[in-house]
Amino acid sequence: MTKAIGIDFGVVHAVFRKDFGGYLSNPTGYVFLTLFIGATAAAAFVRDEFFTRNLADLGLLNQVMPYILAFFVSALTMTAWADEARAGTDELLLTLPVRDSEVILGKYLGALAMYSIALLFSITHVIVLAYLGDPDPGLMASTYFGYWLMGALLVAIGLLASIVSTNPTSAFVLSVLAVAGLVFANSAGAGIVGGVGFGLAGALLWLVIRGDAKGAVWAGLIAGGVPLVLWALGVWSGFGDLLGSIALEDHFRSFGTGVVRLADLLYFAGGTVLALYLGVLLLGRRHW
Repeated sequence: MTKAIGIDFGVVHAVFRKDFGGYLSNPTGYVFLTLFIGATAAAAFVRDEFFTRNLADLGLLNQVMPYILAFFVSALTMTAWADEARAGTDELLLTLPVRDSEVILGKYLGALAMYSIALLFSITHVIVLAYLGDPDPGLMASTYFGYWLMGALLVAIGLLASIVSTNPTSAFVLSVLAVAGLVFANSAGAGIVGGVGFGLAGALLWLVIRGDAKGAVWAGLIAGGVPLVLWALGVWSGFGDLLGSIALEDHFRSFGTGVVRLADLLYFAGGTVLALYLGVLLLGRRHW
């Protein structure tokens, strides 16, 4: 078995193979692929604006891709731990002599591989563009790279939500709310969205540090309520600017124009690592 930085990649591969195989052996996985391709195709080509713009690009899809991923990625990851609990293998995983980081990384790579396959199949959209016009290869490459990075971050967030609640419905709702905080961070109602996002973050940190669900509710109310009140009273005018700096769409937009910026790469990579790290800490709490 290959080991690096304290991680046994043999264990990671075993968990990855189990989870990825579960997606492919379950009809739900194929439903996910079909609906994802259909939804992205409709967003890219169905609107009349696609023909009036007279541009061979995925600009219309770029506008709604964060919203599509908020739903589909959350649906993909919501059963990550619920399936383990239903099969009774969650306790086995937690008692085996494996690191939490190895389990989290294996599950993450399994879900990310499934998303990557869906994204690969959606390249048929580029074939349609090539049939209708002359799309720029560099622009298409950067756009799809942005899609993949955005999905990689949201998969990590979805898995984190599935650890917080092993109930699939609750995990789905938590994931959608967390992603919505990033998607709507620069919207007109950013203050309210930011309050919800700060509240979720506060509750999550309390769970990580103290492991107390009741206390997490109060921590979330304080963490979300205080900034929201300060923003509403005009005391903290920079709250909107802070939220705008973490807006998902703003960091994705450059990829859709053919530009790959270091700041955007760091945003997606850093957010993904942070979500996975919090997942490891939360999973460690379940040993207690």
